[in-house]
Amino acid sequence: MHPIDHIRKFANITPKIEDNLRKVMQEHHPHKGEMIQGANNLITYAYYLASGSARVYYIERGKEHTVAFAFDNQFVIVPRYLVKSYPDTVAIQFLEPSEVVFIPHLRIKSILEESDAVADTEGLLFLSAALIDYNLFLEERVEVMQSLSAEERYKWALRRYPRIGDCATTTQLASFLGVTKETLYRIKGGKYTIPGKARHEQNKEGV
Repeated sequence: MHPIDHIRKFANITPKIEDNLRKVMQEHHPHKGEMIQGANNLITYAYYLASGSARVYYIERGKEHTVAFAFDNQFVIVPRYLVKSYPDTVAIQFLEPSEVVFIPHLRIKSILEESDAVADTEGLLFLSAALIDYNLFLEERVEVMQSLSAEERYKWALRRYPRIGDCATTTQLASFLGVTKETLYRIKGGKYTIPGKARHEQNKEGV
């Protein structure tokens, strides 16, 4: 799927308009470990991951904090509050060779306005579908972080992102799940016990 396919959902895209849109959308093929940094880059462009994988993270007091992952056919969303709060350290990092489309959303807006391809200004929010999906993800993640154990969070991540175990490091995944990497190692090794449960079992045995 291409970003233009998302625009087709609300706009009348003629061959000429599509040609103009493709001219301003830049396709890149970052290698593993390559990053997109800088507040200007992260605000000026939207990023569509046609294939590959990426994570969004920032650094605070020397420690990396992973806040999101993206895989094939997903938009890489960088929350604006992160860009404002950590303009010098927030970044998109590609976890494997990828194909990504840089989308200058203001230029896209201008092309669609000038060509009367949409009925109203609201329709110009061509990323609305992606943003809705992202909001749903945030709601889901809040529920996961608040109600699930560390092991359940890990299983949720594997279900949601089947390739995450092959692309992300244990440290990156632990940060995303809000657990220590030592805890994640125990979970992977089948040695994790829910805090308090072990003491409860010991008390039962001592009765």
